[in-house]
Amino acid sequence: MPIRQKIAESLSQKIKTTDFWFHCVLYACLGASLMPITLWVAHNTESQSRLFNALIVLTFACVMLIRFGHVEIIKPLQLNRTALRYLWSAYGLLLLSILAQFFAPLQEGLLATVISLLAIPAYCFALGSFILFVFGEGTKRVTKTATITLCAFLLLSIFMEPLDWPLRTLAGKWSGAALATIGQTVEIGLQKLTESGAPNLILLVNGHPFNVAAECNGFGVILTSLLLALLLAIYRRLSIFDTALNLIAGIILGFIFNTLRIVIIVLLAPSLMSHYHLMHEIVGFITYWGCLILVWRLLNGPVNDEPVMPTSQQ
Repeated sequence: MPIRQKIAESLSQKIKTTDFWFHCVLYACLGASLMPITLWVAHNTESQSRLFNALIVLTFACVMLIRFGHVEIIKPLQLNRTALRYLWSAYGLLLLSILAQFFAPLQEGLLATVISLLAIPAYCFALGSFILFVFGEGTKRVTKTATITLCAFLLLSIFMEPLDWPLRTLAGKWSGAALATIGQTVEIGLQKLTESGAPNLILLVNGHPFNVAAECNGFGVILTSLLLALLLAIYRRLSIFDTALNLIAGIILGFIFNTLRIVIIVLLAPSLMSHYHLMHEIVGFITYWGCLILVWRLLNGPVNDEPVMPTSQQ
């Protein structure tokens, strides 16, 4: 039976019950409480293309897990045990965040940062609970994977600005070393255009200056590779050690492909200067998706139908 038909059939039965409407009220109240985070996520993904691309990739990866993971729709529109656990986790974390800020408004330092971030896992638990409520406990494995990965995505996106300059510097040094290895003359330096403005990181290759701008820091491909590695580690139920190896592999591949992107652009630029922006986009597209496909294949992302697993083991 098609998914829509299953949900429609269940809705026709549940809509007449008091429990169903009580559960809807619970989710509506939680959704209203977490609306500021929804708006924050929407604003950041709209203004930062790297975050938007990462979210698209994660969504597509979850579709792949659903496609090859034999996900079943079992008892939809019912507050099953896992959905209830996620729901109380969301309410508990949100309440803890509110109470902590109310009773300790002057907290500073690490504790204040942790308290302010509690709403993010609350938001992810709320989404996970709602998905489990709508589609049933047969989606537990994929929902758990998506919930944890989304939480990691939102937390990491906060550090995008602080990490910009260190990553940009590292990208310039790695690409400079790679270019020097193949016989290019390379110098790296800073160029300050105004007294108050931030300096530009300049990569001087054979006398041609290249600005290692914010989009060259590799945050997009590194972040997405890291999240894909985490998603697959959770989905495959890897040990802590193997999960750490997955994450390291994702980060390293992200760094390598970002360096490769910069090197290719620098080498092609002198002969394609009239079409520089087009070449820049094409090289960026190929290296970005090439990296993600390699991460997916190397870290055992599903590309064929997976063995059927009982719901109790998901």
